[in-house]
Amino acid sequence: MFDPMSHEHLRKIVQLQMKSVANRLAEKGVSMSVTNDALDYVLAASYDSVYGARPIRRWLERKVVTDMSMMIVREEINDDSIVCVDVNEDKTDLVYRVEKHVEVKTEQTSEVVSHSRNKRGSNNEGNIVTLTKRIKNEVIVLD
Repeated sequence: MFDPMSHEHLRKIVQLQMKSVANRLAEKGVSMSVTNDALDYVLAASYDSVYGARPIRRWLERKVVTDMSMMIVREEINDDSIVCVDVNEDKTDLVYRVEKHVEVKTEQTSEVVSHSRNKRGSNNEGNIVTLTKRIKNEVIVLD
């Protein structure tokens, strides 16, 4: 018999799955940041006590990947865009804020992690999740 996963373990799974989405976007030259509130929303919307964390990837594909794909098709997202994923004020749905052609400084490294601010302009570590953008082995660091 297995013990149920803690909220922190489930949240790490959501982070890993979101990182996978961010890596797919990075292949197209798009960076992505996700707030902790958005991670909590994804976890609440996708977790099933019977199936555990298994539905998370499918939910992300149906919701986040589909939404971002539609934004790419509508040309709302293009190369050098940064997509910030958060929840709306009512915490009932995800919202996507796109920053186009953002000036960034780069650091040469093999790591694939970027740090970004949340929409409120704070840079507190607890308020934002770090995700990725890869450009020829460079890491994007947003101030």
